Amino acid sequence: MVRRLPLHVIVSLLAVHVVAFDVLVGCAASHAHLGRFVTATAAAGLAFGATAALCERTWGVGLTLAAATSFFVAGALGMGPATFFVVAAVGALPFLFTMKHMARFHLGATVLFALLAGAAGTTASFAWSAIAPMVLCR
Repeated sequence: MVRRLPLHVIVSLLAVHVVAFDVLVGCAASHAHLGRFVTATAAAGLAFGATAALCERTWGVGLTLAAATSFFVAGALGMGPATFFVVAAVGALPFLFTMKHMARFHLGATVLFALLAGAAGTTASFAWSAIAPMVLCR
């Protein structure tokens, strides 16, 4: 018997693709500078993670959560528009929809998984926040 992802998880992953595509188009349509490239890279991480999750790879959900966290932290630090919070919310949905199933398998591993993904996204945003003034002001 082949198990499939629940429909609400598939829909959330497709929504992540739509939002990531929107961010990528917005980055391509605006004037090119390194900040847009970093935003596009984070959006590509969202899309890549969602694609992996659609292929039933758990690490894809983690990558999507890490990218969503980076958008949230970047928005909180004022490094992007308010739409970063929408991107973060949509990007976190796949993890929120699958965490119950992961926790049923192993609660400790699920908590560690979420903490590592969140820490990766937070670290990436804080690192860019620290490096950006030096790189963009040259």
